[in-house]
Amino acid sequence: MQSHWPWLTAVLFAVPMLDAPAARAADICSALTEAEVSAAVGTPLQRSPSDPCRFGHAFQSVHITMHAGGASGFDGYAAQARREFKDVQTVPGVGAKAIFFGFDLAVQYKNDLFVVAMFLGKSSPEKIALAKAVAFRVMSHM
Repeated sequence: MQSHWPWLTAVLFAVPMLDAPAARAADICSALTEAEVSAAVGTPLQRSPSDPCRFGHAFQSVHITMHAGGASGFDGYAAQARREFKDVQTVPGVGAKAIFFGFDLAVQYKNDLFVVAMFLGKSSPEKIALAKAVAFRVMSHM
């Protein structure tokens, strides 16, 4: 009879590791203060009580999605964005690589990939500038 203990031990060891990227992402967002985000976008924003990565409300908000350890997926993410959106543009000067499309600035920085969804600003250049300012604040906590 074959023992299942080695397999079970491997699963039990791996399960806490699956939570590590999510916990790291929440830590980065939690370290980001309302004052930092508000200063970056030039308007006061409150953190959502239910989501540490959301500041403001609806179309007067900024939302950060962290993909801790996801830097290697940036090129695939960018390729998919280019297939689905006509307005994808490369954004220099932030992270190792960055693109903007719609409301989203996707940034590859160190080992991570994160997206700043910017619902403030009127034009794409203004949204990019505001999203970059927030991205610099995020990177300061990574």
